[in-house]
Amino acid sequence: MSPRTAPALRAGTWTVRTATASFEVRNFGFNRVRGTIPVRAGAVEVTGGGVTAVRADLDLGAVDTKNARRDADLRKPHLLDSGAHPELTFTAAGVRRDGEGWEVTGELRLRGTSCPLTLAVEADGTRVRATGTLDRAPLGVKAPRAMIGRYVAIVVEAELEPPS
Repeated sequence: MSPRTAPALRAGTWTVRTATASFEVRNFGFNRVRGTIPVRAGAVEVTGGGVTAVRADLDLGAVDTKNARRDADLRKPHLLDSGAHPELTFTAAGVRRDGEGWEVTGELRLRGTSCPLTLAVEADGTRVRATGTLDRAPLGVKAPRAMIGRYVAIVVEAELEPPS
């Protein structure tokens, strides 16, 4: 089913049943580091006029790159600071049609600060895939670009539970 032929969403709160947030960033300029951050909770608000709000909460204390030492470094205060700020939150006030899919522009909150983030969204029934690129600099995540790339590719795949 393509987004153009997808049925209208039922009004109400669609909750995240399962979700995976994955990321990829350059390391030392040429290596690519991939990882995941668990999605703790999420919801999509739908009214008769369409999607009116999106929210996702991610658990920074459980970031996983398959390298325990790197994961511990990522949790430190100069990077994610997950001890003081254990959650990363994305909120948006609506979604707009963009070609074959949708675009959602919202605010990503991390470490007590925020920055805008735009995600391209594809949906197939209750399954949703959102992709985008995050510029880590406005969030105060400090590391030399030679060590950790400035831009982080993000993919979120979720299955939504329709309202009852």
